[in-house]
Amino acid sequence: MTTTDPTQAHTRRRTRGLALAATLTAVILPVTAASGDTSTLSQPSNDDSRRTLHFDVKFSPFNVIDVPPTAQAEGDYRPGDYAIFSDALLDRSGQRVGTEAGSGLITRVSDTGIQVVYTMAVRLHGRGQISAQGLGSPAPTKRLAVTGGTGRFIGADGYLELVEHGDGTGSLDITLVD
Repeated sequence: MTTTDPTQAHTRRRTRGLALAATLTAVILPVTAASGDTSTLSQPSNDDSRRTLHFDVKFSPFNVIDVPPTAQAEGDYRPGDYAIFSDALLDRSGQRVGTEAGSGLITRVSDTGIQVVYTMAVRLHGRGQISAQGLGSPAPTKRLAVTGGTGRFIGADGYLELVEHGDGTGSLDITLVD
């Protein structure tokens, strides 16, 4: 829907930009995991073929690349724009145990929200890597599919659940299905 009122158009672009900023801050920057034998494993559930790794996350600074055509106003992102990230992974004692890095590609911007496709890799010191991908939203809880791994995580399958605390930190649970 187009509007002839420039104030309404600017307000809609600004609202979309704010929604994208929330999405990217809450989704792209945080997706993470950690490693080391100091990580916490959950107790086995009724299904003994699952195990969950719990970690803390320290997010990297916000970094969005605005691909041409350039936005008309700050925060006026469009499909094709993307963000990149590289976050510190911590065990429960605060010791750095890994890194995660990736990108989020904006694939849709509408009045109802922004859709971002995330692709990431998690490197856990001395243990291997875990890859994940999925769609994101502005909600503080994100879920991505685990798509594979290396080292101790060869053939990894499962999902990630990231919770953003809103202060540059978060928590991550990686549930692996054997």
